[in-house]
Amino acid sequence: MNKKLLYGLAALAACPLLQAQDTNSVQKEIERTREIISQYVRTRQEIARVKNEWIAYQDLTERRLDLYGREVRQLSATIQAAEEETTQAEREIARIRDEIAVLRSANDVVAAALPDLEGKVMELNRYFPKPLKTRVQRLVQQLGKGRQSSDRMAIVIGIMNEVDKFNSEFNFDTDEKTLPNGETHLVDVIYLGLSIAFYADKVGDVAGVGYPAEGEWRWTEQNDLSTPVRQMVMYYRGDIKPAEMVNLPIEIQDFKIGN
Repeated sequence: MNKKLLYGLAALAACPLLQAQDTNSVQKEIERTREIISQYVRTRQEIARVKNEWIAYQDLTERRLDLYGREVRQLSATIQAAEEETTQAEREIARIRDEIAVLRSANDVVAAALPDLEGKVMELNRYFPKPLKTRVQRLVQQLGKGRQSSDRMAIVIGIMNEVDKFNSEFNFDTDEKTLPNGETHLVDVIYLGLSIAFYADKVGDVAGVGYPAEGEWRWTEQNDLSTPVRQMVMYYRGDIKPAEMVNLPIEIQDFKIGN
């Protein structure tokens, strides 16, 4: 057989085999390409997922940073305000301490002077008229018994306020007077402050004048004053209106309280 013919037949016989081999190669290439594309798609999806997560994390981080920044600024402002308040409080404490020191010094002065003041008030109390003694009796009994200087001084001031009030007003009282004949009459008494007092009974038969004295006021009977004193009492009570001037004798006397 011709060699060329044999080679031709062999080639024809090999063509189907070569075609089968090429098809397999192409199919493998296609599958390989698909796998690469699939991997690429997965990679792109993963990149997109990570990117989205990063964007979300970045946004969250920025918001947190903004929140933390506001908190830091607010905390800084609070600290500054607290420091200013502390400074102001320290100045206030220093001022109060200075005031306390001054008050303590003044309290020492008052405490040193109180025994003498209380003694003078006790001495003065012996010259008070009966109505005033009644008013201040409770306070006088507390003289020198306060545990603190401020309490003791308040008692002294309370007594002197009552004394000042009594001395600046007309004061009305009712009392009993025993006459030289032993008879007792109920009389109305008007005190002109702490300087003098006049009394008269309701009938107009008995009248007199009183002046300050130690223990009890000194009373002098002056029945000739019964009419004007009775008028003064009625004017004071409003029994007669309008009020008019009443002429009554006043004797200016000097007397010394205590030693």
